[in-house]
Amino acid sequence: MFPILEAGPSLERASLPAFVVARDGLYLRKRSLLGLSQTKVGRVAHLPEGREFVDYALPRVPSDLMARAVGFFRAVYRLHKTEAAILLLWRDTGFDLAVPVQKVSSVSVRFDLSDGDLPAGSRLVGSMHSHGGYSAYASSIDEDDEAELDGLHVVVGDLDRRRLGYSAAIVVDGIRFHLKTGSLIERPRRFAEPPDEWLRRVKLAPPPRPKGKPSIAEYVARGFKPSDEISKPSRRELDDAIEKASKLATALGYRLSHWLVSVSGPSEKGGAADG
Repeated sequence: MFPILEAGPSLERASLPAFVVARDGLYLRKRSLLGLSQTKVGRVAHLPEGREFVDYALPRVPSDLMARAVGFFRAVYRLHKTEAAILLLWRDTGFDLAVPVQKVSSVSVRFDLSDGDLPAGSRLVGSMHSHGGYSAYASSIDEDDEAELDGLHVVVGDLDRRRLGYSAAIVVDGIRFHLKTGSLIERPRRFAEPPDEWLRRVKLAPPPRPKGKPSIAEYVARGFKPSDEISKPSRRELDDAIEKASKLATALGYRLSHWLVSVSGPSEKGGAADG
């Protein structure tokens, strides 16, 4: 069997051939008559095939903890009609919960977490989040987010129905293992109302910024009638519109004459002739 080496400067003095473990995978490094080569390894012909697996060792999340988590999700949905998130911790010999400060919307939940945010003596072993009135499943965004954290990840959905939906998976090194939900969590029969401190950690995310509205000049150029919803026009836009109207009148054999009369605002007094 070839030696397995770590990628780096030490390879210059290594005996070859050898397998090189790099950030992006496994390589075979060797020297031949052709010279020095290093190629990415997709398979090693003389070795048996392997498989990805996880042998889950922790117990199921107990029903009393699930009752607290789901009670929190239901309370947030009742108040805001949004998603919410809870961190799943391991402390001593059992699971525990922690609610991070989070920004939520009807389709997302975001939070930042540092080591100092976790209770002393606890380890982060997963997450739970709700899908509001939608069904319980891990979206592609959920999968991307959860790929960064090895652990048990649970989704709770259908909060507007009597029978809630649950989905759970184990993630290791970005690989998802879909075990039976019943082997990972115990479904609660009753739900516990959350403490006020948990609810104070939930902040509504600001609504998405509306796309820029066309200016009044763009509406005039399109032949549309401006409305109150159009962004406030400027004097320059008005002058441009008058100039275009004057050119159109000239082309039709007329001479445009007009008056601008101030009807509001302290900047102008009375009317001014502009012909």
